[in-house]
Amino acid sequence: MDVDVFVCGAGPVGLILAYQLKRMGIAVYLAEKAPGTDHVNYGRAGAINPRTMELLDQLSLADPLMQHGFVCKSTSTFKDGQRVPDRGWDFVQNIEDTAFDFILHLRQMYTERIFRKALEGVGQLVHEGSRLVDYSVTNSLHDNGSRYTVILENFDGSTNLVNARYIIGADGGSSTVRKLAGIKFLGDSTPLEWVRMDAIVTTNMPDSRVGPVSIISSDHGNVLWAPMDHGRTRIGFRCTPQMRQRYDLGIGLAEIKFEALQALRPFDITIESVDWWTIYRVSHRLAERYFASPATTPRIVTSQDVLTADDKTSGIFIAGDAAHTHSSGTAQGMNVGIQDATNLSWKLAGVIKGWFDHKILGTYESERRPAAAKVIKLDESIASVMSGEVPEAYTGTQKDPSTIFHEVLNRNAQVTVGLHVPYEVDGHLNRSHYTTCDIMPGQRAPDVSLCKPGTLDLIRLYTIMQNTGRFWIITFVRSPPLQHALVLERYTRYLVDFKGRWGPFCDYAMIITGEALSVSDALAGHEPPGNAYFDVEKGLAFERYGVDPRKGGILVIRPDGVVGFPCPLDCFHDLERYFGGFALPTEP
Repeated sequence: MDVDVFVCGAGPVGLILAYQLKRMGIAVYLAEKAPGTDHVNYGRAGAINPRTMELLDQLSLADPLMQHGFVCKSTSTFKDGQRVPDRGWDFVQNIEDTAFDFILHLRQMYTERIFRKALEGVGQLVHEGSRLVDYSVTNSLHDNGSRYTVILENFDGSTNLVNARYIIGADGGSSTVRKLAGIKFLGDSTPLEWVRMDAIVTTNMPDSRVGPVSIISSDHGNVLWAPMDHGRTRIGFRCTPQMRQRYDLGIGLAEIKFEALQALRPFDITIESVDWWTIYRVSHRLAERYFASPATTPRIVTSQDVLTADDKTSGIFIAGDAAHTHSSGTAQGMNVGIQDATNLSWKLAGVIKGWFDHKILGTYESERRPAAAKVIKLDESIASVMSGEVPEAYTGTQKDPSTIFHEVLNRNAQVTVGLHVPYEVDGHLNRSHYTTCDIMPGQRAPDVSLCKPGTLDLIRLYTIMQNTGRFWIITFVRSPPLQHALVLERYTRYLVDFKGRWGPFCDYAMIITGEALSVSDALAGHEPPGNAYFDVEKGLAFERYGVDPRKGGILVIRPDGVVGFPCPLDCFHDLERYFGGFALPTEP
């Protein structure tokens, strides 16, 4: 079989990769080594943060997730059975600047079901019980322009061969793709072990079904109590060396249930049934690189030296846990992985479709690897304090772990919820020449509310900017245009030629501030580039973006909801300079 992209691993990251690529018209083969029955009743990832919800909303996936998940907007902290000032998850109560001002608790089983249903809707199969054994590389291209031949062993013992231009490893911390590509996984395991259990429980603890609860325990670390979907509760605590010593014959479900009762004292708890439990060792690892070119692979089967290390017309990428691992302390694993997927998919699809130069693929690693490194650095402290230990950075401060836990989480709240993990200004995708607005290139584009013409119904900007792999060019203009009238006329004429050269990968919208009953009146008869929307009362969209209504402005927003390039309204010619840095124009 010949495809554009072979994706290994059908967890949340692999599913989102395949879904986005398929939606953009890319031929994908998605392989999952586990049979379908192995996906039942397991816990694993269980929290989706606001930034991930925004990105999934652009893929029309947020609504079905919210139909099943538990919305967390408040928290509690207890010590010795008494409520104390919040010293844990209270940052959840202060999430702002997003429609998704909460943490959604939804176990991975249900998240994957929703993603799989979406995959079915775009006609993409998941090849279950199909294990990656090996691949080979050739510089003699296959008919579809691919260099890789992937060897798969199926559940029934048969084998498949898949030819692909690109391979993506979304196959977890023990990634076969990463190992075969010779990519080093830097870091190590810590001595910390954690217990996680999903169960149906009853308890006399207050607020047990309101939001996450932090229970300060001298024996079990910072105990986690998290209400989950479908009436379940996730309980988490440290598996201490003392606990290991208590059970010479090993720790099983009976021991875990007993330790959970002890960890939650003095509250009474009855564990009626357990869906899933695990003990795992916390590790902090980061892949040395996120891309391997055909030239650097150890599996080349031809001897002609024609491949170069910077050639990205074919290659291997890794994403999610295959690229980075850390504790579940702030539930970053799946979130960071999905953000990897939404970053890579549109770039890869654009290269395959001939929209972008293949060098754009280098920005996947340069953007996402530092983001993962930042999460891992933060998690080193989080994992320590949640285990009841003082991090090395706080040695000698006389602060107890619960106080440090509160400080670290609140100081890094915007990182934890994903709303402030900016990419560097790089002169290409994230390019800055002007002070048109307050949002710098590489930063998340705020999701502001706008009004539809006529009905004046509210609509969010992210609802307009659905992620189809295309850039959004958002024009900010004041009504009546007055000093903008001549510029608007020139801009309108300019866009005719611009759309001819860059049209396949650009969509357009306009945000108008001021008073008017119709778009035509607001623009004094000028045609808007794409659909127009009115700013809400008091010009909140202009204010949030920091655009001066007297001057107007243009913002290029990337498919993944990141500001790429801002410029003044009268500098519209620089749009061509921006896209010319990485895109391939359509020749007339």
